[in-house]
Amino acid sequence: MNAQRGSGSLLAVIILLMMSATLLHATRIQLDDALGLLADERQFYLQYSRAASALVWGGEQHWTINAAGWVCKADPVYGRACLSMQGENSLLLRGDAGSGTLAHYRWVAPTGSAGRIRSVPHGWIDYCPLALPAACQPE
Repeated sequence: MNAQRGSGSLLAVIILLMMSATLLHATRIQLDDALGLLADERQFYLQYSRAASALVWGGEQHWTINAAGWVCKADPVYGRACLSMQGENSLLLRGDAGSGTLAHYRWVAPTGSAGRIRSVPHGWIDYCPLALPAACQPE
């Protein structure tokens, strides 16, 4: 009788283990990539909501309107709101979560009350409308 040594079965098991390890490694890489995307998306939504909150909060504040540059107010809950005079009755309100974060802009106008502003209809924008990018930064 011929004694079988089982080398074919052993080779099949080794190949199966190698394929499983490769598949497991590829799945881990996909999971790492997905977690990175999820973290980026979470950060975007946090900054987006803080910028929107800061814009609403800034619209309710009393402002000292300054013709030279940005005037900013910060709140730990709502974020930072900044106001810049762009014309006689044209002001630009900027809301963000802090320096270097996503920002929203809204055109506003002064009201009859000292230091109060009101939103201009259809004045909300999610990019800076000013021609020079440096003029969009309140720092």
